[in-house]
Amino acid sequence: MSNINLLPWREVLKARKDRSFYTNMLIVLIVATIIGACAYVGVLQMVERQKERNNYLTTEIKKLDDKISKISSLKADIQSMLQRMDTINRLQESRNQVVHLLNDLPSFVSSGIYLDKVAFKDGMVNVTGATEAHLRVVSMIRAIEASPWLKNPVIKDIVSQRNSNSVVAAAAAKFGLNLNNFDLSFSVPYSKEQTEVSAKNRGRR
Repeated sequence: MSNINLLPWREVLKARKDRSFYTNMLIVLIVATIIGACAYVGVLQMVERQKERNNYLTTEIKKLDDKISKISSLKADIQSMLQRMDTINRLQESRNQVVHLLNDLPSFVSSGIYLDKVAFKDGMVNVTGATEAHLRVVSMIRAIEASPWLKNPVIKDIVSQRNSNSVVAAAAAKFGLNLNNFDLSFSVPYSKEQTEVSAKNRGRR
């Protein structure tokens, strides 16, 4: 006669499978929780490190901004100083202009021209005087045009000396000269190079 197993083996097998399933689920849940916790802690650490980096960068950027501000202030001071130096140089150059002008002016004045007044302002020279003939003034203009540092000579007018109260007119009347008044202007665009050229030209004379 065959042996018949009357024990509830199906129920026992099912119970075993259920216990195994729940055990595996618990293990998976625990592992997932640990992994999640580690990932969360890792993310928090990354966030903290990024915050530290951001704070460091913010501090360094602020330092750079302060340095840039100081550099800008220094540049402004340097520019202001350069402007003052340029002003001083211009004043010094203006003095040199007068010296060069007075040194060179006699070479431009030919005989028959009598200067009454020479005015210098803002790089412009205005000359008034009297001449025996118009060609004398033309010769003076050509001499100025040939100069390496005097520019743009312009004759404003040449008129008779009638009713003139200048020193030249008084002298002309005294010696019986028939002169015509003239008004001439030219510019003096000063530069160091022009001064050197002018000095060389004077040395050659």
